Amino acid sequence: MTLSVVHITAYRKALASLPWTQAEAKLIALWLEGKAPSSVRAYQRYTRRFLEFLDKPLKKVTYEDLVEYASSFGSNVESTKRIYIAAAKSLISFAHKIGYLPFNVGMALKLGELPDVINERYLDEADIKLLVRAASKHLADAKTPKRQNIAKRNLLIIKLLYQAGLRASEICELTWGDLTPRGESGQVYVRKAKGSKNRTILIKSKLWTELMEFKGQALPKDAVFQSQKGGHLDRQNLHPIIKEIASAAGLSDRVSAHWLRHAHGSHAIERGTNPVLVKETLGHANLAITDRYLKARPNDSSALNLMDL
Repeated sequence: MTLSVVHITAYRKALASLPWTQAEAKLIALWLEGKAPSSVRAYQRYTRRFLEFLDKPLKKVTYEDLVEYASSFGSNVESTKRIYIAAAKSLISFAHKIGYLPFNVGMALKLGELPDVINERYLDEADIKLLVRAASKHLADAKTPKRQNIAKRNLLIIKLLYQAGLRASEICELTWGDLTPRGESGQVYVRKAKGSKNRTILIKSKLWTELMEFKGQALPKDAVFQSQKGGHLDRQNLHPIIKEIASAAGLSDRVSAHWLRHAHGSHAIERGTNPVLVKETLGHANLAITDRYLKARPNDSSALNLMDL
């Protein structure tokens, strides 16, 4: 469907005044406008699966979400997988064209890369140690209190991304009120946009102690990881931090928050963690690692089974 400036302006105005649930239903209707009835039914089916997997407003979709969605198909027929993912990319592209989404995150995920999109982003435990060592060196080399605070923040970002398996958006949105004591250690409470997949992640005592030392006199409402201007660190500013540390560690400059999240899941499974426990800790709708899940232990977290940093 060709979009004129008039179309784009009209669509943007039509969506702007609606609650997000109604806006996104209207968005999908506009996207499907002009398609044949049989195509509409198929695209509705493709979109329903994607939005159920996403479990949050489309406005909050990230590249990491698309990577996880691609991996959720497991051993499904490759052509089927491509159809569903192509539909999700098409919807995102349309939403961007009419101004509903600020970025077209679907452009970064190439259909030809799908079979290897997860495996190509693998970090082993030695790589994680190199990242921590590089971030620790930045801290040791920092000469002023301001630089020391930034370097300490960046080191804790690396550690928490890996140990808790958080998404980029989740670590950026954390407040100190989301971190609460639990016995001799503590836990991180992660809120999902629609509230149906809120989860609690237990943290090892060593990292918990470091976080509490970093907290200082911060209030519960304060961001755990602040930007240099104050307030929450933006997602677009998170990647350069990880890229710089990865480069200093001698690793690929493509390393991102999602690589650390995937490393959490991979390493936990390799260390014999119950796959369902990994699934719950990471907040996955599906975890395409094994086709059989055992009942997870109620007061456990896969974060506790990883190495100490």
